[in-house]
Amino acid sequence: MSSEAVILSLPADASDELVEQVKAAFPGATISVEGATPAPTPLELEAALATAVSASGGLGGVVADWWSGIPGGATSLMLILVALVAAYAIERGVRVLAARGSAHAGGMIGKGAEATFSSRLEEGGRWLIGRALSLIVFVVAARVIGRVMLPADPGLRDLGLGVLGAIVLGRAVLAVVAALTAPQNPSRRLMGFSDTDAADVFRIGFIVANALILIRLIRALLVDAAGAAPEAQLALIILAVLNSAAGAIFFIAVREPVTRLMVPDAPGIDLAGWRTWLARRWHWAFVGLIVIDVALKIFGILGVLSPDANDGAGPVIFLVMVAALVVSAIATYRRGPDVEDWSGWGLGALVFAEGAVIVGASILLLRLWGIDPLAAPSEGGLGALLPGLVEAGIITVIGVALWRASAALITRNAGGEGDTDDGGDGMGGEGSRLETVVPILRGFAFAVIGVTTAMTALAAMGVNVGPLIASAGVVGLAVGFGAQKLVSDVISGLFYLFEDAFRLGEYIVTDGGKGTVERISIRSARLRHHNGPIYTIPFSAMGTIQNHSRDFVVMKFSFQVPEDTDVEMVRKLVKKAGAELSSDPELEGKLISPLKSQGAVSIQGRSFEIGCKFTARPGQQFLVRRKAYVALQRALRNAGIELFAPTLTLAPGELSGPGNPSGPA
Repeated sequence: MSSEAVILSLPADASDELVEQVKAAFPGATISVEGATPAPTPLELEAALATAVSASGGLGGVVADWWSGIPGGATSLMLILVALVAAYAIERGVRVLAARGSAHAGGMIGKGAEATFSSRLEEGGRWLIGRALSLIVFVVAARVIGRVMLPADPGLRDLGLGVLGAIVLGRAVLAVVAALTAPQNPSRRLMGFSDTDAADVFRIGFIVANALILIRLIRALLVDAAGAAPEAQLALIILAVLNSAAGAIFFIAVREPVTRLMVPDAPGIDLAGWRTWLARRWHWAFVGLIVIDVALKIFGILGVLSPDANDGAGPVIFLVMVAALVVSAIATYRRGPDVEDWSGWGLGALVFAEGAVIVGASILLLRLWGIDPLAAPSEGGLGALLPGLVEAGIITVIGVALWRASAALITRNAGGEGDTDDGGDGMGGEGSRLETVVPILRGFAFAVIGVTTAMTALAAMGVNVGPLIASAGVVGLAVGFGAQKLVSDVISGLFYLFEDAFRLGEYIVTDGGKGTVERISIRSARLRHHNGPIYTIPFSAMGTIQNHSRDFVVMKFSFQVPEDTDVEMVRKLVKKAGAELSSDPELEGKLISPLKSQGAVSIQGRSFEIGCKFTARPGQQFLVRRKAYVALQRALRNAGIELFAPTLTLAPGELSGPGNPSGPA
């Protein structure tokens, strides 16, 4: 009696409970789940590797058999080479014709490192598109010529396509590196490298790209010769390691130039923070990805994992290299001076592009590893987590872009309303209302966007955010009851800001202290006294506010002249000095009403007190007063008028007394 094996195949989305139920119902059957690849065990890896090593000795015979089976032998390989050379010649011809047409059209942008980001993006993008089109011309020409010249053998044409793919992949890597570095043309350089760093990065990229081409060419020949036969597994593993080593060498070699972009070595920049620590070690993250990639490729070659795991060996290195350089380029220009005139939405678009590259590269990387993060979530395991993680990543990118855009919009619209120059006297100047409320607006925007983004991302990952929202409401209620003073501070501050009682940079006097407003938070204001001390005053303790820096300041002072001075002439001299001040270029925009004389305002003994006044911009009154003193001194000296100085006259005999027994002097 013959026994027959029972094999039950379940769909890929079968839950663990269903598998257990089927096992219980059919105890003697073999259960398999479609698409499920069990995790390799050490024994399986050791056995597969031992098989690959023992079978590698027969690779020579497999290659010899393949060579003898090629129609035409060496002639066919020469025809493939001729087709590639002819296709490259056609590509070069098309490129030369396109360059001449562009020169006739006057489309060349002048070279120079002073080009702005917009002009660099325009010229660099046009150059990169041109290279992409020329690569397409090369591929089309190679395939057409190959079909005409090569024998109609499927295996030979597969070999030709493998060789063509290896060349195109390496040239694509080199084109992207050339577009980002542009060592010979800074006007289209998409990264902020110096000329020396750009040349170094391009040279390293050139070497790595050619190494990738060579490795991929050998791999294409080997795959066409032996496929996935055990005899070729060890050689394929060595090629996969060399391919990954080339990518790792690239990141290690360019770490210093890229780090200089991320953390400039400029005076005053803190180089000891955790951001700097990460920036100086960024390359190890990409080296780690490459190590994971080569491990998956080795498992795929040995047959422990799905054979699809080996298909993305070259594209993974290309993707990781290009994504790293593109993100660095976007981040560099987002922080650089070239985008100072961009709108807030423009900066937000740069941040969005940066995040989109990261998320998109992550999705493609998972796909190359045989994982579909956009598939419908499965019952458990990684398949249940990845779609939510991808959606959460997209939401985070949008949230960060919105925050950057809103922060830039708030900041860009905050300048130019007031003049906070105090003339060096520490008494403040007229501040900007927008600059005053910007910290509050930024904090509010950050809180709203941050909380919304976090809650939405958690919900996308399957976290129930209802209890979190309810808990936040309870905590807020408890804080409201237990921190009534804090609530009073916040509400008082909102009313002060709404009524425009004071602004940043203004000198105010409150019940709790006086000084120039340096910072405004949600519950307090920090004042810098003109002698240096700092007052941090809660809004509820400010009380009545006396603002010395709003709209205008009337400055009054006086001086005394002898009793026999012509008071009317003094008035005219003050007026003349006021006219001189009004024409002083240093006081342009600072003096609102000229210096005037109020005439004799009092009589003190044997002198007249002459009053003067002028109106100036807040914070500028002390500079104007100093200038007025100099002008009045010059005018009175030229008119022969001396300021009154009290004198003490002693009559003869008044020096006698207990201290002077000798009598009158």
